[in-house]
Amino acid sequence: MTKISIITTSYNHKDFIGYTIQSILDQTFSDRELLIGDDSPGNETWETIEWYVKKNPKKIKARHNTPNKWIAENMNFLISKICPESEYIAFLEGDDMRDKDYLKDKLEVFTKYPEAKLVYNNFNFIDKNNTVIQKDIFGFRWIKTYQNEKITADDYVLANVWPIISWSTFMIHKDMIEKYHIRSLDPKNKVCSTSEYDFWLQVATHHNVYYMNQTLTLYRRHENNLSRSNPNLMKELSDLIKYYHKNHIISDNAYNIKLSHNNLVQSLIYLENGDKKKSLHHWKDAISYNRFNYIIMKLWIVFLLILPLNRSKRILSKLIKRG
Repeated sequence: MTKISIITTSYNHKDFIGYTIQSILDQTFSDRELLIGDDSPGNETWETIEWYVKKNPKKIKARHNTPNKWIAENMNFLISKICPESEYIAFLEGDDMRDKDYLKDKLEVFTKYPEAKLVYNNFNFIDKNNTVIQKDIFGFRWIKTYQNEKITADDYVLANVWPIISWSTFMIHKDMIEKYHIRSLDPKNKVCSTSEYDFWLQVATHHNVYYMNQTLTLYRRHENNLSRSNPNLMKELSDLIKYYHKNHIISDNAYNIKLSHNNLVQSLIYLENGDKKKSLHHWKDAISYNRFNYIIMKLWIVFLLILPLNRSKRILSKLIKRG
């Protein structure tokens, strides 16, 4: 039987890690192993993980990282410890959950479409109480999907929503990990990393990927998420786009449009955080990269910049929900 390794990273997930682990133990596909790397500074999350390891020593391997390794290093360490017999690797973040047929259904797609190297799926948002707060995220956000095909680098970076979105939604052939790398261009930016965005691009632009329109993942939104609203993440993403352009991976047009968009997002983030000066700076940078795309977004930011700061922040807080 084909063996599957599941990689789980955790950071202060004491309220959720038990649900995450149990969703793996409940899988209908049995030939699997779970590897957990806990970066939590305290012991509360680790104590829950230890309890599950003691009850399932043959199914779970875990390590409490001291000092913590953070995202890319933690995943690469766990990958180095997977069983040599594993043919596939799946990922599940330490606060998310899986449908019981996740592994079985993904393996069926790999069997039916052997040329596909990465299989990803639809998902729902849940809150801290496991209540579904938004169904069908791919449909809700009008995300373009790909079935047994490659994604061009320009299409990938110009997507307004990340084409694959989350570690918790995909499974890959083991040889993809051996061929490509989970990396971060900025080792100092350990909390918010674009490592998944970069890894998916490496795979999807060279190999077929397959989207399953099945809700196989429950993605948790809560106040402790390492949120994509962090401006440092947008800076690293912009640096990554510059790297792609410098190495002729994306076109000049895609480069300019994407950096314009990223600066608009950073402008909104800084405005949401009460920094009009930095917000205006990034708005001007967005104009310098591209004048004509995202016109409505650019005009909207001008309107928000003109308003008193407290009013702008109130408007943004109603329109942008964090956690």
